[in-house]
Amino acid sequence: MGLFSWDCKSCDHPMLSEYATNHVNQWMNDVVVIEHDGAIFTGKYDGYGRVGERDIQITVVNHEFVNEPCCYHRACWDKAGTPTEYSPSLGSDDQGYFFNEGDHDMKEPG
Repeated sequence: MGLFSWDCKSCDHPMLSEYATNHVNQWMNDVVVIEHDGAIFTGKYDGYGRVGERDIQITVVNHEFVNEPCCYHRACWDKAGTPTEYSPSLGSDDQGYFFNEGDHDMKEPG
C-alpha cells in the first residue's frame, strides 16, 4: 500500500509525512492518534500508517478502511484541550504527500 493519511479533526489539514514538510508546516508531522478502542498515542507520522514505532490499527475490507483513527496534529490537539473522544477522521484526499506547494503552509497554532 502506498502513502496515505487522515485529516486533523481540528484544522482539516492532513497528517504530513516528514518528506512532505517544509520549515512552515513541519509541525504537521507531530501527531496524536485516538483509535476506535480508545487507545491514544503520539509521535511522528511516516506517511504509511505508522506513528513513531506503532502502526495505526485499521481494518481494510474490499479496499476500504474500516475503524479509521481519530487524528490530530499535536499542536491542534493541545489547543483543543487534549480531547480523548473517538470520532473517525476523514481520509486525506492528497494522502498527506501529493499536494501543491503552499497548500498546507499554515503556521503552528498557539
